[in-house]
Amino acid sequence: MDEGIGRDAGIFFVACICGIASGMFGIGGGVLLVPVLGLLFSFSQHRSQGTSLVALIPPTGALALMAYAREGFVSWKTGLLLIPGVFLGGILGGILAKKLKPQRMRKVFAGILFALGTWQAFSAWWR
Repeated sequence: MDEGIGRDAGIFFVACICGIASGMFGIGGGVLLVPVLGLLFSFSQHRSQGTSLVALIPPTGALALMAYAREGFVSWKTGLLLIPGVFLGGILGGILAKKLKPQRMRKVFAGILFALGTWQAFSAWWR
């Protein structure tokens, strides 16, 4: 997409869609925003992932958490038990990401999305 206002408007539009998906389904950054930044805006895999973390974790995560908590849809014990693993895994993932070339990183990412999407589809329709 071209530089300038059109690109900024496109990024804003994509962000709105990802925000809706994040609030509704708990997805957005890794599943939607990272691929779109790469495919539509020519971001490298590393830059897409880093940018999505800045955009989604603080604002959307906090707001979506409040909405789900208000409705009683949060398992606080499980959520708190997840924090240390996600924290340490995030550090390790960042270290490993630096060692992968962008094309290899994109292939690994696509493979993970494909496997999880396939599993989710089978689980949703044939269970």
